[in-house]
Amino acid sequence: MEILLVDDDQHSRAAVAWFLREQEHMVMECENAAEALAKWKLADYPLVLSDIQMPGMSGIELAQVITEQPDSWRTDVVLFTGYGDMKTAVAALRAGAYDYLLKPVDAQELAAIVQRVSEHQALLRENKALTENFDAQLQSATKNTEQELTRMRKMVAETVIGNMGVFSVSMQQVTDLAQRFHTDRALTVLIQGETGTGKEVVARIIHYGSNLKSPSGPLVELNCAAIPHNLFETELFGYEGGSFSGSSSRGQKGKLDAAAGGTLFLDEIAEMPPEMQAKLLRVLETKEYYRVGGLKKIKADVRIICATNVDLEKKWKRGRSGAIFIIA
Repeated sequence: MEILLVDDDQHSRAAVAWFLREQEHMVMECENAAEALAKWKLADYPLVLSDIQMPGMSGIELAQVITEQPDSWRTDVVLFTGYGDMKTAVAALRAGAYDYLLKPVDAQELAAIVQRVSEHQALLRENKALTENFDAQLQSATKNTEQELTRMRKMVAETVIGNMGVFSVSMQQVTDLAQRFHTDRALTVLIQGETGTGKEVVARIIHYGSNLKSPSGPLVELNCAAIPHNLFETELFGYEGGSFSGSSSRGQKGKLDAAAGGTLFLDEIAEMPPEMQAKLLRVLETKEYYRVGGLKKIKADVRIICATNVDLEKKWKRGRSGAIFIIA
């Protein structure tokens, strides 16, 4: 989440900023309210965290000015101060502040408030989008669903599983293992093998099963070697409308969205940028993710299958970026 942090105390500001960045939020720091107000008018900040006692414009005055703006709904203001009393708290809430904290800021309390703001802003933005663009949203969702169904039918029709012959004992063992993986979507699978050995076929067996009759959900494929590094995050996670310059105002679903209820097949996984490996690992651990610029956590109901022709264990031992994936 984008957070505007305002505090004339450099040490206090730096400590809060460090904590928020550790929680994977993006923080813009300002040392006074006038600077913060100027930045607020130029960008979308769902949360403004401001000290109350500052030279010039106070935090309460900043909250009042933001509240008076036509688009003030897109920001929740949380104020904090080292001089807390009931009168100050009442003044902060009357100025339109979402909440009020005392210095020194308690980390757990701050994390809880940021989470509440995230959920509150997500709800506000979803409601506004539905209110203003209900028909367009409905048509878009229907069209996307129809496209997904068409793509699924095409992939099933084109699969080579139904026409595949298995003649060696070792390949029979591989297909039997893949079939067992098919029955447990909780498993994350890494397929390693030289080019041309049938890694994609094995991935399809894991997803569809050997007879193509069991429900499998969508199979979404992403070739990690074909995606420019600067586009990888939006391609995988999607993004919310207006998240960055040049982005669509309606946003875009990512491959994790498209694969919901099914399987995401990450081919050439060794080519994934190192910084994306950590983010993907977080998805595997928590089963949740944010779209780029998003405020709402999304449940990742998806099986992950990865494939590579690189020996990731040897690559890791040589000190290069290596595997972070569970080898099933």
